[in-house]
Amino acid sequence: MKSDEYFNKKNRQLIAVDLDGTLTHGENRYILEPTPHKKHIDIIKILYHKGYIIIIHTARLWEQSCETIAWLIKNRVPFHGIMMGKMGSDLYIDDKNSSFDELEKLL
Repeated sequence: MKSDEYFNKKNRQLIAVDLDGTLTHGENRYILEPTPHKKHIDIIKILYHKGYIIIIHTARLWEQSCETIAWLIKNRVPFHGIMMGKMGSDLYIDDKNSSFDELEKLL
């Protein structure tokens, strides 16, 4: 996609994606080095490059934001922002609400 197509896309949706149990496998929550869920991360990469706005949301504390961002970068998860807590969005993807089946429909 050309950069002008990316920035002029009329229907850019905001997708809030949970971290623990969604972009990671189901280990105990809030551990510093959870196992990445590679299939889900790959879907996020595609949607990011299609122009969707990706915000990572998590119930982790703000004091854990540096470690959380470091994990996202280390595991090459593209994102536009991070929210420590729930936020408004067009679509929530987490382990308690929508699933990646919903996201795959956008591909």
